[in-house]
Amino acid sequence: MTVSPKLQLQQLVDLQRIDDQISEYKKILADIPLQLESARAELEEKKNILKVVTDEMETLQKQRKDLELEVQGENDHMAKAKTKLPTVKTNKEYTAILAEIDAIKEKVSKIEDKELEVMEILEAKAKEIPGVEKKCKEEDANFNEYRLKKEGEEKRFKQELEELMAKRKNISDQLDTATLKQYEKIFNSREGRAVAGLRENICQGCFQQVLPQTVIEVKIGEKIHQCNGCMRFLFWDEATSVPK
Repeated sequence: MTVSPKLQLQQLVDLQRIDDQISEYKKILADIPLQLESARAELEEKKNILKVVTDEMETLQKQRKDLELEVQGENDHMAKAKTKLPTVKTNKEYTAILAEIDAIKEKVSKIEDKELEVMEILEAKAKEIPGVEKKCKEEDANFNEYRLKKEGEEKRFKQELEELMAKRKNISDQLDTATLKQYEKIFNSREGRAVAGLRENICQGCFQQVLPQTVIEVKIGEKIHQCNGCMRFLFWDEATSVPK
């Protein structure tokens, strides 16, 4: 059965419309994994705050333990020095031991001050943890909600894409082989635009002027024309609701 040029052109316009939707859906589907990956990375960055706090606490606890051992060592040193006092025979030796004990006491006092400072920081960090843990749980919940939303979108767009591909095949099967082949060639070489509207005497694909006789014939729709500039199939812009 011979298909009229007007019907064939409408099929080309419909095919372009469907291809536009297919391109849009493919882009959306390609973006969804990237969006999820970005959201997951952001989540891990936020959750890392908890790890930072717990790591800081572990470091402080080790520091506190080291200070306790240092105090114990100095106290042992002081106890040993005190045992020497009854055995000294001269005032000079006695004075030297007392000076040594005083120096140890001063050192112990400084270590204990540092230990107290560490304990205060530990207490402050311990108070932070419940809030940070709560925030992490909230971020987890938000991410899971976002993930489910995106997975739902992905499923819906895949289904709609399958339907579009079926529609595309239906229209493609109605076009003659030569016209379809030409459409595909232009589509691939012109950034996915094989059909262009003709507004007055200007091709809306490349914005070149079209001959007056061609404009008349495109407007009537009894013959299929291609733009001499970009080779896109031309349809009369004001006679259709197809996007330009």
